[in-house]
Amino acid sequence: MGINALLKFFLPHDDTFIPYFEQSAENLKKAGALYVGLAKVNSREEMIALRDEIKHLEHVGDEITHKIFEELNRSFITPFDREDIYDLTKSMDDVLDLIDHVADLLILYQIERLDNGIALLLQVANRAIQEIYSSICILRKLNYDSLRDHIVRVHELENEGDRLYKLFMGRLFAEEKDAIRLLKYSSLLNEMEHTIDKCEDLMNSLEAIMLKNA
Repeated sequence: MGINALLKFFLPHDDTFIPYFEQSAENLKKAGALYVGLAKVNSREEMIALRDEIKHLEHVGDEITHKIFEELNRSFITPFDREDIYDLTKSMDDVLDLIDHVADLLILYQIERLDNGIALLLQVANRAIQEIYSSICILRKLNYDSLRDHIVRVHELENEGDRLYKLFMGRLFAEEKDAIRLLKYSSLLNEMEHTIDKCEDLMNSLEAIMLKNA
């Protein structure tokens, strides 16, 4: 057994990183619920109010991310590989940043209400976030078998997101005659699809930790 592994063996399991991951996942879960709510507003005022709530959670997420990186910089021994801690933290931050970005685009593009079809992409992202939250909650157990079903479901959701994205983009370019509206919605769809992709990246980071430490 190497010195690093030996020291890890004597470390308490309830370290500082896992509670931070759990806080970040809880914050992301709240943002996912608000993200779905973007499809339910009926006015610019409601859209701005919801965007502001998402913006607040994005700031909370940034604070948690900063704390994790600070702890990573001053920790001699970490419970998982440093690069894996960094990747998981960055992935959670990326998903939250994209949720915030989509909300900002809706305000910037002066879109007051989303079509019901396009709103399905928000639902897919939120379902993936629910799987992420459940996965982070079992991180303490380091049980890969418990994680596997969540990995499969997020992969399926990413595939569903790709299918919906292609469907909506194809419909947009076939039917939309207004060039400005086409640009707005193609940009919005790209960011919505990218958000779901980042959820899969996050699960890949989590899977790497499980495979190395289970």
